[in-house]
Amino acid sequence: MAWLRLSVSVLALTRLTDANQGQDIAPSSDEPQDRLVKVALPEGFSHRLFYDDFSSEEPGSLPSRQRWKLDLGIAYPDGPEHWGTGEVQIYTDNRSNIAITNEGTLKITPIRLDNGTWTSARIETTPEGDFACQAGQRVRVQARIKLGDDPEERQMGIWPCFWALGSAIRERLRDALQLGEIDIMETINGRSELWHVVHCGTGPRGPCNEYDGLNHAVAGVARGQWHTVAWEIDRRSGSPRAEESMRWYVDGRLSWTLLESQIQDESAWTALVGNSRILLLNVAVGGGFPNGVSGIKTPTNMTLGGDGASMEVDYVAVFASEADGGGSHVIWN
Repeated sequence: MAWLRLSVSVLALTRLTDANQGQDIAPSSDEPQDRLVKVALPEGFSHRLFYDDFSSEEPGSLPSRQRWKLDLGIAYPDGPEHWGTGEVQIYTDNRSNIAITNEGTLKITPIRLDNGTWTSARIETTPEGDFACQAGQRVRVQARIKLGDDPEERQMGIWPCFWALGSAIRERLRDALQLGEIDIMETINGRSELWHVVHCGTGPRGPCNEYDGLNHAVAGVARGQWHTVAWEIDRRSGSPRAEESMRWYVDGRLSWTLLESQIQDESAWTALVGNSRILLLNVAVGGGFPNGVSGIKTPTNMTLGGDGASMEVDYVAVFASEADGGGSHVIWN
């Protein structure tokens, strides 16, 4: 979810096919007995920093207040209007826009009202869920997501996103670039593509090519089906890793790698991989990204909203390895 993006330039493209889609990780046998955790620790990770599969809340309710805060209206207090992207929806806490489903998942649904106003929902993790990747450590952020499958002409302007900001954004509302933004998954206009995007430094241009950001598109991502998306920071030392890196995965398949040397700005890279982070989930409507890709102003009169434009989330998890030099951690069960 680009803070100030006006257009997009796709640097590379990965195509995802049925033959190379991965499988969700099965639960391990040593999970805590007081709560069923549906996702086991991936290989190479030792503990969880955050986990929510939304099973602790009743159907029809909002997500856990312990883990999530709802962002409401058209801006943060004293932040840029329309969330800095030109999106047109109003974020609400209405159950028609955000609720736990009967299946125990979270669903965010954009709605077009009779007067043409759009409403939707956006949530971010609370301070208790903040996490960071320490030097010598590896951290993975992962979610299982299903996107609405209305045809493209009915989803023009619909902009779902799973992303991360620096947690200092709570006090520094206009410093998203300097704090570093990572879009783990965003998609627009009902397309069967999703994007990974990184924003950093200063704009225009700067080390992350603002205001477009550094980005990579993944094609062939079927809508109406579950997909596992992940973003990984690797700050471990020693051979064969000569430098730090970030990696993105779709359905268990590596889709993009960004190396420290590609940023060519030490402070910008350190902000990206080292800053404390919050996670966000939202479905925006309209704005610079869907407009820039489609070449028209969105949403259009054909944009429908509702279930066919929704984003459904099965779980969100953050995993970590032990740091090379040790260190403390918090485990979320």
